[in-house]
Amino acid sequence: MDRRSFLKSALIAAAGARLAGGVSVADPVCDPAAPFDPVAWTKARGQGPLTTKTPQSNLPLRPIVSSDLAGWQSERAKYLAAFREMIGPWPARPALAPVELERFEDPAFTRIKVGFQSLSSPEPYASTIKAWLFIPKGYTQPRPAIVTLHQTVLQGKDEPAGVNATLPWYAFADYYARRGYVTLAPDAIGYGERTKGCNAAQGFELADAWPILQSRPQMTLLGLMLFDVVRAMDYLRQRPEVDPNRIGLMGHSQGGILTNMALPLDPRFKVGVASCGYGIFRTDAYFQDRWAGPQSAYLPRMHFYKVNRNALPFDMLQVMALAAPAAHLVQTAMLDTIWTPTAVAYDPLVAKQLKKVHGFYGSKQNFVSIEEAGDHGWYPDAQTASDALFARILRP
Repeated sequence: MDRRSFLKSALIAAAGARLAGGVSVADPVCDPAAPFDPVAWTKARGQGPLTTKTPQSNLPLRPIVSSDLAGWQSERAKYLAAFREMIGPWPARPALAPVELERFEDPAFTRIKVGFQSLSSPEPYASTIKAWLFIPKGYTQPRPAIVTLHQTVLQGKDEPAGVNATLPWYAFADYYARRGYVTLAPDAIGYGERTKGCNAAQGFELADAWPILQSRPQMTLLGLMLFDVVRAMDYLRQRPEVDPNRIGLMGHSQGGILTNMALPLDPRFKVGVASCGYGIFRTDAYFQDRWAGPQSAYLPRMHFYKVNRNALPFDMLQVMALAAPAAHLVQTAMLDTIWTPTAVAYDPLVAKQLKKVHGFYGSKQNFVSIEEAGDHGWYPDAQTASDALFARILRP
């Protein structure tokens, strides 16, 4: 499918506004008239290149340096600090204020539309995460659960819920609910019911996220998306139908990159499955537009690496290594035209290094790499391996 937000140029117009602290910046509105300006954005916030230095800084992609767990823990701390610096700080998590809005009965499960809180803003559509919750029938004890993240499709949660799936195999929440898991399919900001129409008009999420970001100047769009994944975990843990110690995460495309990035940030996730969810920044053919130019509202400080991306203190190899020892399945399409073949060509090295890091924890068996000789998509071999990994780790 056409990954509209990740591959097309972002179009965001400027209108005067003021951030908390009196910083004057551009206010994104639903007008596709001008591109996002990362230079102005970072200047208004007093931001420069990342200050954290790591063994990956100023070099082409390199393997993990450490040879044992003690060395890795020191190396890991540097990569985690750099990654957190890039995505920006997270505010304290507010009360969930959960609500149930609609209920549908299926012979295999009850599907409930629920709402819970992200971060406060003047716009309820932005602050309230709407999600489909699936509760399988026929069980009396708390069940394992999976957060199922949608790809870049405007219907958001309706795709993994099977309510409006572009292809039937992307209905992850429905699929796993029929196999005994509680599942949750939330809307990302800019999708489903978390939009005022800006993403549809512009092909980008920033203006929809602005009610939250305007009072949090150091937070990034991608940082907010990841924060909301953690809120989905918070929500599941308070449900009586869920075993709070058996919760996993999965997604394809945009859902895949959020899985690969959220898994290291919240160790409460015991397992993550990511389909077509990464490319190496250093070799991404679209890096200058996707990460360091008109689309860099996801991570605005990426623009400081537009000329020399090897100066980045981390890459996706190191981000995914942070997830260990949590179980992790990574499916990579080697002819991926979204991430681009040059960005996924390093997958054999990435897989070898992630297996190495899991070995430090004695958990080599918990890393699974699936390579497919095809384009951006979810493949049967990955589905089979995903079923097996969830069953082994979450024990339905």
